[in-house]
Amino acid sequence: MRKFSFREISKTLLLCAASLNLGFSSDLPWLGFAFAVAFAVLLFRYDASRVPVYRKSVAYGLIVPFAFWWVLSPEVEYGISPWLVYIPAYYLLSLAYLQKRSLGNGGYDVFVLFNGVAVLLLSCYQARTAGVVANFVALLLLVHAYGRPGGKLWKHALFLLLFAGFTAISFGGFKYWRSHGQYRGEKAADYFAKRHLMGFDPVVKLGSFESNYVNKYNREVALRVWDTLAPTYMRAAVYEKYAGGIWKLPALSDSMLYPARYKVDYAVFETHDSASSADSSRPVWVQSTLDNFGFLFAPYGSVAIAAKNADSVVYFKSKIFKQGEIRRGDWFYYVPKDSGAARVENADYDDTPDSAYLQVFTPLAGFLDTVATEMGLDTLVAYPDSLKPYVYSYAIASYFLRNFAYALHIDESRAVAEGKLGPHSDPLRIFWVTRSGYCEYYATLSVLLLRHAGIPARYVTGFAHPEVMPGRPYALFRRNSSHAWVELYSILGRWMPFDPTPPLFVVKTESPSWMTMKLEALRARMARMFHLLRDGEWRVALSAWQDVTRNVLSSTLFNVIFALVVVALASFLVWKRWRRRGRRFDYGASVLQLVRKLDSAEKMLASLGLRRIPGETVAVFADRCRTFVPATKKGQMRLHRALEILDEYEDKRWKPASR
Repeated sequence: MRKFSFREISKTLLLCAASLNLGFSSDLPWLGFAFAVAFAVLLFRYDASRVPVYRKSVAYGLIVPFAFWWVLSPEVEYGISPWLVYIPAYYLLSLAYLQKRSLGNGGYDVFVLFNGVAVLLLSCYQARTAGVVANFVALLLLVHAYGRPGGKLWKHALFLLLFAGFTAISFGGFKYWRSHGQYRGEKAADYFAKRHLMGFDPVVKLGSFESNYVNKYNREVALRVWDTLAPTYMRAAVYEKYAGGIWKLPALSDSMLYPARYKVDYAVFETHDSASSADSSRPVWVQSTLDNFGFLFAPYGSVAIAAKNADSVVYFKSKIFKQGEIRRGDWFYYVPKDSGAARVENADYDDTPDSAYLQVFTPLAGFLDTVATEMGLDTLVAYPDSLKPYVYSYAIASYFLRNFAYALHIDESRAVAEGKLGPHSDPLRIFWVTRSGYCEYYATLSVLLLRHAGIPARYVTGFAHPEVMPGRPYALFRRNSSHAWVELYSILGRWMPFDPTPPLFVVKTESPSWMTMKLEALRARMARMFHLLRDGEWRVALSAWQDVTRNVLSSTLFNVIFALVVVALASFLVWKRWRRRGRRFDYGASVLQLVRKLDSAEKMLASLGLRRIPGETVAVFADRCRTFVPATKKGQMRLHRALEILDEYEDKRWKPASR
């Protein structure tokens, strides 16, 4: 009965566990079972005297069928295809089998272990709990088997316990860090400030922009717009309801938009059919680097919008788009070549104003009457309705420019001490009394004053006034470029941007250094390069090639030709092996007979107590046997016969063998 070393058993168990787990994880249990059986057979039938040669050509040749498998593997609409993990795992498993099959004749144990552990780790992707546990147990057995030889059992057991304990502690610590570490105290505040764009929360409280201007990350790039004609405004969210210092989005979305067409792997959502007139639009890539609560930034005049990894977007009547749950890194926008061209609206998504954009927070009605009188807006009532949006907006902006100062911080303590304000007053009252504030306050009060006068208006957040440098193919919007402004409905039947904030609002007074600009240009160009590599037009060619390949592989003619080639190759290999085996038998028949005689002679001498010492030649062994005198006549006859065979062997071993 063959004895198995603990190392071989442990190694085989690891390979079998990884094979079965990989088979169940990839929904190919029969293939995993086939590999497990193959490894088990190798364990029981391994013969060190007849080990096949490890051929690298076979290992390299396996890449071809696995490459075909890769091409034919099913696609995944969202996320990473699991076949990107499973197919390499099966290839490594094949290499492990080839290496283990040829151990000692070109195959190395270290490669078997490397491939086996790699497959074990890859097989845990989307695996069942039982499979992961089996893999872990097999790995522990392997660690124990390859421990220091001669060590006591309790030492090995202690090492395994420590290994398992430290692994559990590390995993538990990682889980704890993920759930607690980044949400504590100052670290939590810093993490939030670093990862989020202030002012774009779905519920926006006045004052939310302040931290965006004053925190240490305010100079970070938030958007890069790859366009030589950079837009002044990039709108994101449009709010309709104001109450007690808080703006709110529409309660319900109006519809879901579905793609009109596809560009590479991006669904394009259009409000104007740019597909039917290719000259009317051009792609502009917009890269966002931070969390924006799912809003899709778009410039005025955009005729379409594209979202990565999405088959639909949430559409609001105010022409804002929002995507839930899916985290993106970049988007495409399509804008007209002529930014002044009239926008063609789709009747299905009409953006005419409704009562929501005339609503005024009731407790502020008296306050708005006072503000309108002081601004002189009550004298503009006589203007015709067609001119009111223009004259009211001009009057509001002029008053702010003459009487207000831009400030990043509003301090109402003095006004409260003088009795001009009560504690916990509405933020707009504080803004009016202190005569200072920033964009949120100017835009909010302007929206409410316009609504108070019967002019539809709405509050908009986004980015404004980008950094543009001559010769650079893109514009920058930094975090402190976040802005709030107004959209009012004009007699022309469309919404127009109106920015009531005085031009002194620009707080980007510090100019970046030469080195900072060079590093930013390098980062931007690298981002653009990877974007083109990942999502550029070359994907179209790749997809077309993949379609052609699939059509060819699925055709009857290809399958017939492939089968004929396989049969011809297999026939050639069988014929070649048969011919080689026949030659070897003809060539070695006499030698084989001579070796068998030598074996029988050694057995006869062994019965007399004469055994050949390892390394002793046949001639020396024969001379030593001649000095031995058997006690019986039968023994003498055996000795004489054995010496004749030894002499014959010594005489014929150097002569050419007959064919």
